[in-house]
Amino acid sequence: MPQVDFYILTQIHTKELRDRFVCQLADKAWHQGYFIYILMESLSQAKRLDEVMWTFKQESFLPHDMYPDVAAYAPIRIGYTTEFSVENLGPQDKTVLFNLTETVPSFVQQFARTVEIIVNTEETRATGRERYRFYRRENYLLFSHTIANAP
Repeated sequence: MPQVDFYILTQIHTKELRDRFVCQLADKAWHQGYFIYILMESLSQAKRLDEVMWTFKQESFLPHDMYPDVAAYAPIRIGYTTEFSVENLGPQDKTVLFNLTETVPSFVQQFARTVEIIVNTEETRATGRERYRFYRRENYLLFSHTIANAP
């Protein structure tokens, strides 16, 4: 059964701070052997996250590329299109989608796990509730994590 983890960032109100948390979570998932696709709303947001990933840690960076702009297959891919297939990402049981959009992507069922990150704004909480209801209707295994102190 696919799993969805909702991370509620109670003290984060901006996408810039959210992106730092995304890097933390992606770093952890990558070190656990997951292949990660991070879906952004737009190319400009994807480029912003790309920059953050290069500078996330002083001593290293997160191995990533931009989809569909780069043909390489890094373990972390940042994308902004509504079309995606996990075929070239990694083993199906080790794939995770970080959905940083306001809707459930049409290809969500391809992933073993999905991460939804909710920043502390009324709009984001409202669209997060809609996505939660969708996953519940589709019988996903749901978890919620409240994060009080993130980077």
